[in-house]
Amino acid sequence: MRKLLVLLSIGYSIVLTILSLLPQVGPSNMPSNSDKVFHAIAYMFFTMIWYLTLKQSYFLKKALSKAVGLAIVFGIIIEILQHTLTQHREADIKDVVANIIGALLAVLIIKLALKMKVKNN
Repeated sequence: MRKLLVLLSIGYSIVLTILSLLPQVGPSNMPSNSDKVFHAIAYMFFTMIWYLTLKQSYFLKKALSKAVGLAIVFGIIIEILQHTLTQHREADIKDVVANIIGALLAVLIIKLALKMKVKNN
């Protein structure tokens, strides 16, 4: 199970990197900043997947803080790469904020799930 989680985490990170560096696709009539919702959702899943992987090696609290830290640093690196490596994408501080919101949303979901698990035991 541990190896599968590691592969899933790395695979998700690779796919997220590729999608973040490719030209944007989708309808051009989307409201401005609507992509921020996608950022938040993507980084919520990023944090949750890495949390599940890291909790195999760390205490729950430490795994959660490491997953959030990883999501934030990863998101910032992606924005820097968009600015430096591509001509069709640009760095946006609002994307970083949306990524952080997604990571924090994952924290809320994980903490709620843990509380529900304790109550059911």
